[in-house]
Amino acid sequence: MERRRVLVVDHSKVVRSTLAKHLREHFEVREEADGESAWQTLVLDSSIVAVVSGAQLSRLNGYDLLERLRGSKLRRLCDIPFLLVVSGNETEADRLAAKNKGVTDFITRGMSRSEVLACVERLGDWELSISLVSAISFDPPAAPKVSLPVSSDLLSVAEIHQHLLQAMKPKSNEPRMVSVLKFGLDNPQEMTKRFGPEIAQSIAKRIGRLLKEKIGQSESIGRISPFRCLIISPESSSASCLAFAQRVCRGLANSKVMVGGEAVKIQVSAGIASMPPDNNLSAEQLIALAGKRLEKAQQLGGERVIADDDTGADFDLNERYFIELAKAYRVDGMLPPLGAIGLHLMPLLTLLEQEFHFGLPLSELKNRFESGAKDTVTQ
Repeated sequence: MERRRVLVVDHSKVVRSTLAKHLREHFEVREEADGESAWQTLVLDSSIVAVVSGAQLSRLNGYDLLERLRGSKLRRLCDIPFLLVVSGNETEADRLAAKNKGVTDFITRGMSRSEVLACVERLGDWELSISLVSAISFDPPAAPKVSLPVSSDLLSVAEIHQHLLQAMKPKSNEPRMVSVLKFGLDNPQEMTKRFGPEIAQSIAKRIGRLLKEKIGQSESIGRISPFRCLIISPESSSASCLAFAQRVCRGLANSKVMVGGEAVKIQVSAGIASMPPDNNLSAEQLIALAGKRLEKAQQLGGERVIADDDTGADFDLNERYFIELAKAYRVDGMLPPLGAIGLHLMPLLTLLEQEFHFGLPLSELKNRFESGAKDTVTQ
């Protein structure tokens, strides 16, 4: 089995060697000394599952490298865990600013081997498939009344609300940074129909237990309904939470889970509300906003994360839309130039390519549509 790969980036060879020594027993480690080389390595090597990087790099510093990653159209890059190597002398404001830029977590120089390993292990999406199989795969009980042994250690609605109130309290004179992530199973009705309500709810509970293993010590998770759970993440930015939620949704979707000998597709979505940018909201309003965004994600097809109100994909794509589009181009009984319709649909094709990575030759399609737009075929 191919070992998981981590990229270590730092201008200091001593730092790189030390981190590589800590990680090498469990990971294959690649090293780069500057940001530009690290970027090229990440683009070319799709097996890298996490980045451990210093901030002061030549050619492209750590924060600029992070900005490229978070802005990438490749999902494996835009949500990859990015652990920043720090001295330990940073102020809380410095760490908050770093997280707001998309830093996932911090590795302090001088950390023990076990601490470094624990930090890197927790953040990778590579464990989701493995741990999900052991956490969820099971045979249905012989009798419908048999209860499944499921951990019930998630917080209650009242408890998770109190945790959010505490996280929202100002510290000194500065407002706190806090994010609310609401995860929901996309297809609970299908699960219930196939396996019954007890097993369907058991699957959702075990997903919650899995998520609890993935969050940090300062974060908390509670169950708010049979098929939804809520994570409170103090001092976490919307960007870092978005990356985490995307890894979770993708990891679950790629997992091979068996229930009673049947293959089951686990599909979840998430809605995120954060302060900032969602300021001047009460705890109740913040939770409600995360729920609204979760519902929007599920309405758009599920298996996605929405962290703001500008989804860029809120349009109706039904048969009538295409019929009306064709009518708009029809002139005097002539069939519309199909190339023109193709050009009209290029933004949609581009969006689909970004989301599903079909490998569409977008440039070639555009050129052919432009050529075809000049030709008119009689009906």
